Amino acid sequence: MRSPVFVCICLTLLFSCGQKKANLATDETAPPDAFIASFPELTLPYALTQTGLAKSPGDSFLINRKLMSRFVPDSVFKRDFRKNDKIRFHALGRVSVKERETYLFVRASAAGKVKGYLLVYDADDQFRVAMPVIRGSDSRRSDEFVMDKRYGLSLIHTRKGREGQQLFTKEVFVYNNAGVFTLVMTESNEEVEPEDVYDPLDTLPAKHPLSGNYVISRNNFVTVRDGKSPNRLQFFIHMEKDDGDCTGELRGEMDIVKPGIAHYNKADDHCALEFSFRGNNLLLRELEACGNHRGVRCLFSGTYRRKKTASGR
Repeated sequence: MRSPVFVCICLTLLFSCGQKKANLATDETAPPDAFIASFPELTLPYALTQTGLAKSPGDSFLINRKLMSRFVPDSVFKRDFRKNDKIRFHALGRVSVKERETYLFVRASAAGKVKGYLLVYDADDQFRVAMPVIRGSDSRRSDEFVMDKRYGLSLIHTRKGREGQQLFTKEVFVYNNAGVFTLVMTESNEEVEPEDVYDPLDTLPAKHPLSGNYVISRNNFVTVRDGKSPNRLQFFIHMEKDDGDCTGELRGEMDIVKPGIAHYNKADDHCALEFSFRGNNLLLRELEACGNHRGVRCLFSGTYRRKKTASGR
């Protein structure tokens, strides 16, 4: 009779052998879990600097473009690279949170430009959101990114002022289960200026007739992007009212229930929303209170005007 210890060892070996990894440089058909597992595991804290990113990791960490396009939307790189750029991707590393999300770090280079990105995948190995972590190519400014042991994400920008003084801005983000990076702290000795709100859907495809950017003001907007099917769309709401005393954010998926009308009503969320698209206006209404996602003294409800794109749409 086999001992329990012997059985456990055999089972461990069996499962470990079953955890296959992809050859990132040549494999174009790897499943999502193999793609993710092929990134080298990182130990936290992990730091990435502008100088460090400039050094090529070598071909052993190269990711072929077809494999990359299967698991990362092309729109993630749209801001930094031209459509015809032949981008070379390298795997920098992986950080996995048990039974939760996985973070992948990627180096992208083309036409003399080198950028660093953080990609997030959920527990089902589905892409959720991306963040550029090193974009700097300006010799007057230095960029650094740090992921700490609690999964806090710090973006640090430093530069010299006119009088030679060292100026810095540090932003700390955390990722939440709604698929959004939330800014939790800002430190700086720079002169304070208003900053744009980070929109996690901004670069995603917007081919559906209802997809677009709907705004009331700079910090009150609804972003609508294409979903998995013509009857399902993604949305992101950011709201700041009463001079910032009441704020809220919510990312989710809406289902089109009839022409021009869509609902958000997730099983594990008491919040329910109705999106009414009327010409160039979006009328947003709370059907059930969304207090888990906003301040108690304000509502997501409001009328948002569609913002024109460069194509005039």
